[in-house]
Formats: sequence, structure tokens, C-alpha cells
Amino acid sequence: MRYEVLIIGCGEIGISLINGWLNKSKEFYKKISRINILEKNLKRKNYLKKKYKKKVYFVEINKIKRFNKKFKYVFLSFKPRDLNFDLDFYKNLFDKNTIFYSVLAGKKLSEIKTFFPINKNIIRLMLNTPISVNKGTIIFYSLKKSISNNDFFLLNIIGKVYEIKKEKFFDLITAIVGSGPAYFYYLLESMEKTAIIHGLNKSFTKQILKETYIGTAKMISNIEKNFNDLRKDVTSRGGTTEAAINCLKKNNFQKLIYNSIKDSIKKAKTLSSKKVR
Repeated sequence: MRYEVLIIGCGEIGISLINGWLNKSKEFYKKISRINILEKNLKRKNYLKKKYKKKVYFVEINKIKRFNKKFKYVFLSFKPRDLNFDLDFYKNLFDKNTIFYSVLAGKKLSEIKTFFPINKNIIRLMLNTPISVNKGTIIFYSLKKSISNNDFFLLNIIGKVYEIKKEKFFDLITAIVGSGPAYFYYLLESMEKTAIIHGLNKSFTKQILKETYIGTAKMISNIEKNFNDLRKDVTSRGGTTEAAINCLKKNNFQKLIYNSIKDSIKKAKTLSSKKVR
């Protein structure tokens, strides 16, 4: 039997989920019959219709009360501030066998469960956009001690899945895993601007930076050394790399990273503490 999946709120994470699944369409459609989206924002909805055409289907909000289909897999992918009792309006889409995956930053399972009291299968996720190329990092926490492998089919095909036993670490995981790609993009952006200022062609700069970081990522995945040793391996005493690293140390680069993660954690806690409307 094949089931259907529903994404409620299809922003960048929702798009990344869809792209990752479609990349593995042969494997995906063995167990899933179709992808459904519930998106309230009309502009976003029209964009998604144009982007995916007949590859996804849309649940029309004005038809929900007459909807007679219950979804097996549901991803809560809207903005955390939108977690409120308006979800009662969608209850006709679920039953006690529905499995919920929440990617709502800062929202604890205990809070999410108040909206789905009859459901035992609620899984909190933190994942990142590399799921769109099936290279995502996916962290989960669940109140259930034993979870079926079938519950993770939709995740296993888009990245590597890891469990944490204590939910208190989720805000830190959000800052590292969820925000992590943006750190690398910002570093690349900064290096690109510097190279262009010094006269390099923009397209050429972009290409060599991409190749540098693709190669670096492969080394990280294929070599068991820790990050400190890998850095030392390419930092010759008295050389150009040492000069660059010394400049970063002098300007408290590690403290900047520490503080940025600290601020991200603080934001996640703020999202968690907002009152339900």
C-alpha cells in the first residue's frame, strides 16, 4: 500500500524536501503515491504550481471541511509563530495513525502535542537545505522509545538521520545544523567579494571557490582526522595560510562563531516562549 504525504506551509525547507524526494523518485514512489501541499500564501502557492506543475498536488483550504482523505505523513513546515489553534481547522485531514514531523524551530514536542492529543507519532526534526540534494543532516527527537523504520523512509532518502535523547539540545542543534549552511555561504560570499576587489573575474572566482569547497567537503567525509588536524595539515609554518589563520585568531574569529551560535540559540528560545494564539 502506498501512502500520501502532506506539507503544511511550503517555504524553503518544504521545497528542499520535495526536491530531495523527486531526486529519488523511483525509490520514493514505491511507498508514496503523491506529494500534497497546503499553502495559505497565494503568491507562494502560484510559485509552487509553476515550479512543480503536475508533480505535486494542492489541498484547497476552502474544501477542507468536505475533505474525506486522511494523510499518513504530515510535515509541519510553516513559520513557528503560526503554531496556533487555527490548526483545528485542518483536523479533518488527520487521524490517530497520522505521523507528524515538525520542523518548527524552537517549538517543543510537548507544545506541538497539545494540538494533536490523539497522535502518538509526533517527531521533532532539525534538518538543513542540503536535503534538496540528498546530502542533508537530519536530527530527530521523539517521545516514543521505539520507532518503526517505516517512519523514517521519507528522511533516509534525503540525508543522514541522527537521534538525540535530550530535547534540551535542540536549540543548539538548530544553530549548528539548521543555520550551518548559511555560515559556509557567508564565508564564500566574503571570499568572493574580496577576490573581485583584487581584480579577479566574478564567474571565475565563483567557480574556483566552488571547486575548493567541494574538494574540502570530500576530504572531510573521506578522512577520519579531526578538524584541527586537517587545518594544521594545510598550514605551513611561516606560510600564507598561517598568516591568514593568525589574522582570524587575532580578530577573535572563534569568539565570533561562539557568539553567533549563542544568539541563534537565544532566538530559538524566544520562538519557543511565544504564546499560542
